[in-house]
Amino acid sequence: MISWTFIKENYFMIGYAITLIISLATYRKYYDTALKYFPIIITYTFFNEVLGFLVRNYDDISFFKNLKYSNVNEVIYNIYAIIFFGFFFQVYWFIIDNKKYKKWIVTGAVIAFLAYAVSLLFQNPVETNLFYAIALSAWLLVLCIVLYFKNMIRQGHKFYQAYNLMFWVSVALFIFHLVFPILFVIGYTNYDIWAKYNLKSVLKVFIVIMYTLFIIGFLKGRRMAFR
Repeated sequence: MISWTFIKENYFMIGYAITLIISLATYRKYYDTALKYFPIIITYTFFNEVLGFLVRNYDDISFFKNLKYSNVNEVIYNIYAIIFFGFFFQVYWFIIDNKKYKKWIVTGAVIAFLAYAVSLLFQNPVETNLFYAIALSAWLLVLCIVLYFKNMIRQGHKFYQAYNLMFWVSVALFIFHLVFPILFVIGYTNYDIWAKYNLKSVLKVFIVIMYTLFIIGFLKGRRMAFR
């Protein structure tokens, strides 16, 4: 049975579940767009968090037989990050029509994946998050979003597009991933500051903001406004 403590500490997971339900209920609005696989990413995010929680808190649920790694769940987040960022690099490459911007996105994606490869030389992906590579990927995604908005403006569209799902997704991703790398790196390099300022709670708030904006986009989005 789900305890109140679990809900209190992991309330953001409820946001994942609600967003997933709404994304499926409104799927007809974007089923043939660059975001057609977005519900799969949301589903993956939700179950990845649940699995991470179970591995972290229950000794009989583990990926490894070695007792040293019995409660280690970092490896699933490292794999998740590669898939998540890879998905959105592909989304922005697909939706932007400017050839120069497309090349920049491809270059950014290559740099991000090279960063993961280099990180493997210095960090054990089983024992820790590849936080430097993840932070770099996040800021490269922010760059992709900036290129998306520049491309929209060059095409003569207004910045604010209330009925464009891609607008809301981009704003949500931009806000979260502009701040997330800073909090994430602090959490792994200076735990005293992470704990002193309760940055874990701050991160959860930004997660809620991001998924709330996703929900707004799904609800307000119109098929013909997607671009």
